[in-house]
Formats: sequence, structure tokens, C-alpha cells
Amino acid sequence: MAMPAGEQGRAIEAALCLLAVRLALALLPFPRALRLFGIVPGENACGRIAPQRAAEISRAIARAARVVPFRAVCLQQAFAAVLMLRRRGLAATVHLGLARDGAEDLKAHAWSCSGEALVTGGAAAPGFVAVAAFTA
Repeated sequence: MAMPAGEQGRAIEAALCLLAVRLALALLPFPRALRLFGIVPGENACGRIAPQRAAEISRAIARAARVVPFRAVCLQQAFAAVLMLRRRGLAATVHLGLARDGAEDLKAHAWSCSGEALVTGGAAAPGFVAVAAFTA
């Protein structure tokens, strides 16, 4: 299906961001990978809020995650979204959360948001308790 040029560009950018995040997280210790991308602990995201732009980035990340030749997990999607949001001067935060899966098992999930707008991982986020946050 043909996409408008703007959507194609965002999908390509999303695929490249997913690849960069995947490589950095695979090859570097987590704190060093975050420093490489200029991502710091905390929830005080700087930048403006633009829900429509955040929705465009959300669609681009979802589209790219379906077609990249590797499994793009929630953590990679969340940090790729933050990179794309920051590039546009938008507020961006990644939340890492945990939830109980049975008596002893824990599940982990990552989601990103711009202000109150969920960008990635929003469908599963309500079942998780945020234990860490990062901003760019």
C-alpha cells in the first residue's frame, strides 16, 4: 500500500532509530547506551506537547516494528520513540514498569509518552507499575 511521502520518511526514520537502539542496548552497558543517546533518569521531560505529532510518531514506530528484520521489543520501541520526539523538540519520557504474573513471576514493560499522550506500549501500560523513568 502506498503511503504519503511524510509517512514513508517517518517509517524509515523509525526503522533506523529501532536499529540504533537495538545495537546500542545489545553492545553497551545500559547506562552507557542511555548516555550515548542523551537520555537521563527522571520524569521532567522538556519540550512542547503536540499530541498529533506524537500520534504520527506512534504510527511510524508501530509500522517499522512490524517490518524490521528483528523483533523490536517494547524497550526498543520506547527509546526509539523518545529519539524521534526529541528530534522534533517534543517532550518525551520512557517509563519502565513491573507487574506480577502469578505468585512469584514478574513481567516487565516499557512505554513512552509525550506529556499525557502515550506513544508506544500504551495498550499494556495500565497493568504495570512504573519503577523508573527516563527523559531526553
